[in-house]
Amino acid sequence: MFDLKNFFDLVDPNKNIIVAFSGGGDSSALLHFCHELIQQKLLHERLSAIHINHLLNKDSNQWEDHCKIFCQERDIAFQSHAVNIQSKKSGLESAARNARYRIFKEALQSNDQLLIAHHADDVAETILFRLFRGTGLDGLQGPIKKRTLGKGVILRPWLDYAKSDLMQYLSANNIKFISDNTNFEDNQDRNFIRNEVLKIASSRWPNASRQIQQTAFLVSKHKKAHDFLLDQQFGENIRGPQLQRKFLLGLEEDICIEVIRYWIKMNNVAMPNKKIIYEILKAFIHNNPSAKTKVNWSRADKDQKSGFLTFSDGDLILNDK
Repeated sequence: MFDLKNFFDLVDPNKNIIVAFSGGGDSSALLHFCHELIQQKLLHERLSAIHINHLLNKDSNQWEDHCKIFCQERDIAFQSHAVNIQSKKSGLESAARNARYRIFKEALQSNDQLLIAHHADDVAETILFRLFRGTGLDGLQGPIKKRTLGKGVILRPWLDYAKSDLMQYLSANNIKFISDNTNFEDNQDRNFIRNEVLKIASSRWPNASRQIQQTAFLVSKHKKAHDFLLDQQFGENIRGPQLQRKFLLGLEEDICIEVIRYWIKMNNVAMPNKKIIYEILKAFIHNNPSAKTKVNWSRADKDQKSGFLTFSDGDLILNDK
């Protein structure tokens, strides 16, 4: 059902595998699949599972117990971490994600691969959510299959598969998993997209999720080339937190915008939206800035550091906060 060649093109069988295990269908399928590979002696190092108990649902502790028993039955090493999420409801998902990834980062060692069961429907849901809120090119990139985290790497081997593929695997192997009833409540935007928008789209275009995921993948490749070419042409001028206004004045406006965005990105500060970008142009390019000139921005979900620009000795100064 799942292509072993594609799996092993990404996953190193000679390094430890840790599966991010919520107990839901997606991660249960992935953990079971990896356990089967161990049984077939196709994976040669340690397989384990890591569970994050967010303590947000009345059944959270039962879910943790389910995950522990699931692993005990298969002789899979299991670790669980409880976290307290302090956030307004609107930022709850982001806060929970940040808490998870902090623990993942601490847990990963140099020989570890953390496998996450994200699939094409997850990507499609995220892309549509960003489109409906308004996003730029960066927001149309889906999650990448491999990236470093701490001392290890995060791998997403199932981005090319739809949710229906995972459900078919669960059914064929009689795998028990947790169902979170809150996932079916359409008062949350992502749930509405998942349960209503994608459901309708898939009824007309059965491969809708995969097609959206492939588009996100192509956007990511083009964005990578875009950033590489920007760096090749302008790299000497956009290193560090200072950027010469004189250099920017010599660029066409569209290029100037891309350079400013790339410069901010390279300094690991939250990307300003379109409105803020034009405030920056107005304040620092179209008008004559002074030491009092300042433009602030932040991300509502706090996933990245907020930023602000000031001006000193002919340079735009990027500050984080």
